[in-house]
Amino acid sequence: MRQMTFSLPFLPPSLNVYRNDHWRKQRGEEKTWKDYIAVKWAEMGRPKLKTVRIAMVFSFPDRRTRDLDNYLATGSKLVGDAVKGLFIPDDSPEHLTAWSFRFEFVEEAKTTVVIEEADRNVGGHVSGEQAAFWEDLPVPSRKTIAGEQASTGRLSGRQEMEVVPVTGRPDCTLYETCNTPLCPLDGSSLNGIWYPDEEICRSRTQGNLPWMKAQRKLSRVAAGGYFTVEMLKRLVVIRKGIVGLDPNLPEEPQLRAWFQKRAEKQDGATETKAERTRHLKKYRFKKQGGREG
Repeated sequence: MRQMTFSLPFLPPSLNVYRNDHWRKQRGEEKTWKDYIAVKWAEMGRPKLKTVRIAMVFSFPDRRTRDLDNYLATGSKLVGDAVKGLFIPDDSPEHLTAWSFRFEFVEEAKTTVVIEEADRNVGGHVSGEQAAFWEDLPVPSRKTIAGEQASTGRLSGRQEMEVVPVTGRPDCTLYETCNTPLCPLDGSSLNGIWYPDEEICRSRTQGNLPWMKAQRKLSRVAAGGYFTVEMLKRLVVIRKGIVGLDPNLPEEPQLRAWFQKRAEKQDGATETKAERTRHLKKYRFKKQGGREG
């Protein structure tokens, strides 16, 4: 089986950073990865494969504490989007059967990508459960993606790795052309953010959720800042001048203040309604015939 290895002189951004970037910056990041990988592909003779497994090694220049799961999410997205149409026809499970990830500490930051051709047997299944990647590299630290089942195996009797099956893509006819950052069929995207000038789900079957209606209203009033799905779910009355969160400030304190403000408004509205009810009861009158009005 063919195996191709190349390195990029940078690391993917952490998911926490990437999802808070403006969509223009996200598109710029995606273009950078696509351009670098396209050059590597051309240097290798423009190989065309039908089925592959992809492994990634994230090399960090220091041992600073990081949430490594965040790099798996962005790294697999950036590489998966870049290899389709070049190494493989598409990044669907039919062509991209498994991911594997490793972390190491070296002097310079880089990302190493290993693409191995995966043969399919007559029944359509990938032959072999494990890919023989990195046999000469140090033993990796074990890490799995949150929420995923990872299978483990031995390589050359010395090394361990994880192979994470690729999940199916959302069943939506607009999936290939839609650029919405919040997709109702992609659960991972719902942890992201949305700016009022970004795209909104156009699906006739999926695009009528309450938080999507809030998106459309915010877009019409040209709201400022960005919003999370939980924020969108809490919005009922949307007027011109409404502002979300500032991308240049830490998110957590802004979220707490934003939700606290709306909780106080809701409490005030409930209290006003109760006072109005007491007022009406105080001045209620009786109709002729002795019945209360």
